Amino acid sequence: MTRTQPPKPSAPLPPQAVNGLSRAPVLPAPRRRRRPALLALAVTMVILGALGAAYLATSLGQTSSVIAIAREVPWGQTLTAADLAEARISADPALEPIPYAERDQVIGRMVASTLAPGSLLTRDALTDQRLPAPGQQLVGVGVSTVQLPTTALRAGDDVLLVPVVAGAAPATGAAGPGVVEATVVQTGPPGTDGLRVVDVLVDSADGPDVAARAAAGLIAIVVVPGE
Repeated sequence: MTRTQPPKPSAPLPPQAVNGLSRAPVLPAPRRRRRPALLALAVTMVILGALGAAYLATSLGQTSSVIAIAREVPWGQTLTAADLAEARISADPALEPIPYAERDQVIGRMVASTLAPGSLLTRDALTDQRLPAPGQQLVGVGVSTVQLPTTALRAGDDVLLVPVVAGAAPATGAAGPGVVEATVVQTGPPGTDGLRVVDVLVDSADGPDVAARAAAGLIAIVVVPGE
């Protein structure tokens, strides 16, 4: 009896011949090249960013105590304790307010311009020049309600002191005889006689004549545009 040998399995086809299509060879995975310099740079930038953010947050959170103006202080007036208040602000190189620790040193100092409430006090706002300045005289002019405007006079206003004669119209115009240019320093409250005293600065040459006319009630005040 003859035994039939089973067919031998055929050898597997090479990868290039599978399904009649060529197959790309399998390449080994590329090896990653490490760059220590770039890694160190990235770590450094992260650290610097964190430090910068921390510094900014700390700077914004820091405040300093400075002097603020509690109420309006007219030009030429001296500062009092009631004029000053404490304010806390964040550090800002663009601002140079006076520290509140120097409050006692600025009381009694004269202001060089009118200070608005809520503003910060700076050294430029103070002056050691007392009124009157050299070449000027300070004169108090008593006037009735019909001798000055209804609009309140403010420190620093430029005015004309116009002489009047009883029963006659006052001189008009800046070139009128006896008309004197002056600057308002302070306006007092009405007195029991109905007169209001206005302190004005005039040239030394005009001071005596203005004082004499003011004592007789022969001056009217006219407000003119400031420079």
